[in-house]
Amino acid sequence: MRLALGTSVLLALVVSGASATPDKSGGLDAPEADRPAVIGRLTARGTADSLAAAAVLKQFGAETDDGSYALVARAVELAPARGDLAWLAVRLCNIAADCDPVAPEQHLHAVAPGNGVALIGALTRAQARNDAGAIDAALEAIGNSERFYVYFDPLVAATAPELAQVRHRGSGPPSRKELARATVEMIGVIAASILPPSQAFSLSCKGMLPLQLDGRLQRCQRAARAFERADTFIVEGLGLSLQQKLWPLDSPDGRAVTAKRRVFQYRLEEYSRLSISASNFAEFPTDVVDVFRTHEREQDAALVYFAKAGVPADPPTSWTSTMLPRVP
Repeated sequence: MRLALGTSVLLALVVSGASATPDKSGGLDAPEADRPAVIGRLTARGTADSLAAAAVLKQFGAETDDGSYALVARAVELAPARGDLAWLAVRLCNIAADCDPVAPEQHLHAVAPGNGVALIGALTRAQARNDAGAIDAALEAIGNSERFYVYFDPLVAATAPELAQVRHRGSGPPSRKELARATVEMIGVIAASILPPSQAFSLSCKGMLPLQLDGRLQRCQRAARAFERADTFIVEGLGLSLQQKLWPLDSPDGRAVTAKRRVFQYRLEEYSRLSISASNFAEFPTDVVDVFRTHEREQDAALVYFAKAGVPADPPTSWTSTMLPRVP
């Protein structure tokens, strides 16, 4: 897998289109003759995690649903209290032509009431109807949310061991190298599945006309701050980028956002230089599942690898970026 420099693990895959090389083991971009066998073995295991892995592998690279949502719906039935599976169900439902997204969105909101990502669907539908009142209500609710999580780390940690197990041949558990390879593969398919659509927010909060509506600017500003309370670099960066467009740069709030953006860019660039972002699979750490399992935010996992590499968490005073910002 080729991970672009200057990005986090997830952001790299999004920017590069989740590039991958053929893998005859049945993982990411495996030949069509092999991937169904892997999906079949995952489905036969029948656990919530194996069904989730089967769902995203089945959906990866496909433009329409071919049973992926049904698999993740079964996973949710087995583990109804898990927010990561509930969000994955929302995303795969949006691809299925016969799935009403309201039901999985309501389930996610019930499981994780503080997570604003459950409200993106309502904002998208309101924007499609050009319903100003519904747009404002959705923005208000997002702004009141505690966090904006897409569950990247938990989903990778849950599905990679399942993929490693069904690919393993022989007795005993998979080796650390087999688990690392499965982790690289699941990073790709999870990244392709979980990011929320942001177009509705941009349309609702961009341009003079929308922002002149009574209270719209303040609602957009609060919603952008909710985006910043994310569990991935890419969504945090989106929140900071939106904030830079919603406050004057020379205002106290604008200067505070610029300062946070500097720390964000520094950590993103330093993370890209670590082995977890390496393009060479042989350099990929074998403990990623352990770190992701105990750190639900990608940014916190990055700090673990900073500590291992002796990299300061915050930019030195003299630091300047050598790369263009990866989140516009």
